[in-house]
Amino acid sequence: MRKNIEVDLGQQVLFAYDNDKKAYEFDCVSGDKEHPTNVGTFSIFRKERKYRSKKYNVQMDYAMFFTTDGKAIHQGYAVGPLSYIKFVGIDTIGSHGCVRLAESDARTLFDWAPLHTKVKIIASAKAT
Repeated sequence: MRKNIEVDLGQQVLFAYDNDKKAYEFDCVSGDKEHPTNVGTFSIFRKERKYRSKKYNVQMDYAMFFTTDGKAIHQGYAVGPLSYIKFVGIDTIGSHGCVRLAESDARTLFDWAPLHTKVKIIASAKAT
């Protein structure tokens, strides 16, 4: 079984694939203008069900870290509305480079994705 995650920054959507078949599709919120989310291919190297950021003093439950500077896929709040606002081009809101998901989505993905799951982050154009 081969699992991988793709985050489309233009669409503000996270896709999870199992053997190239889409298993999940979740709205997400990525980094803001001052703290962009890294584009590239990464791997989940650490998972923490309960976690609080030492740098920003914010809760990051269901955290799956994909960069060594602390960026992770994790639970956030008001993901649906914020995802839409970012999708329409307002880039002054967002995370500090993390990928935020609604609580139920973050929990589902956390339980689904094992360590070393590939995470590909792309900066696609918005849908027309």
